[in-house]
Amino acid sequence: MSQQTRPRLASHSLDLPNHCDICNKARSTRKHQRCSQIRQQRKSIEWEAYMANVEAKKTLQDRRYAR
Repeated sequence: MSQQTRPRLASHSLDLPNHCDICNKARSTRKHQRCSQIRQQRKSIEWEAYMANVEAKKTLQDRRYAR
């Protein structure tokens, strides 16, 4: 089984607005593949920063039950 690099964003369908947050056009009018790629890059950067903070917190915490 492969290890996930980050937690899933949602356990159900994502609640996305009707209008694209990249091009501000309705999502139903055309494919938003380029917008999706831009969004994934932005989220990837956000997740990298988030996961770095989580790892930093783990390293700073005292181990309670260390043997």
